[in-house]
Amino acid sequence: MITLAQLKPAGKFLKPHGINGEIAVLRNNDDIDFAQYSCIVVDVDGIFVPFFLTAVRPKGSETDLVTIDGVSDEQEAASFTNKTLYVLRDESEESNPDDANGFYAEDLLGFTVKQPDGRVLGNIARIDDTTANWLFVIETPEQDELLIPVADQFIAGIDPVEKVLTVEIPPELLTL
Repeated sequence: MITLAQLKPAGKFLKPHGINGEIAVLRNNDDIDFAQYSCIVVDVDGIFVPFFLTAVRPKGSETDLVTIDGVSDEQEAASFTNKTLYVLRDESEESNPDDANGFYAEDLLGFTVKQPDGRVLGNIARIDDTTANWLFVIETPEQDELLIPVADQFIAGIDPVEKVLTVEIPPELLTL
């Protein structure tokens, strides 16, 4: 079974391209070459499922057109629209989350979120990547949700042993 810890977000599916199952993908960065990976992985109803690419071709400076094995028409391709596309970390040059590149947002799922004064805001339940700026979705002790931007400027510290993320958030963001 594939877990989120084994994955690295690599892009997002856009819309189908044509009628033969090809779909556009927005890459997270220019260094990603989908052809170098044995498969891509997509969250399908909460389960990470590997898919094999039969073709990859550039569409623009930030996008590629991909063909997924077994997806042969526009309707099947449309089922991938707006889903995050992952690659396996162990096939990536950045396979060690403790290297100089630091942590990925997904590495922090389940972490307790605290303010510098020790006040607990809650736990990171999920990452909302449906907007241009990703958000940590924090479940508070009161069972509410708090949204905090995934941005280095708000992160004061990460303790991977205790699984604690310390954040310095402007008070206005905590009341939204």
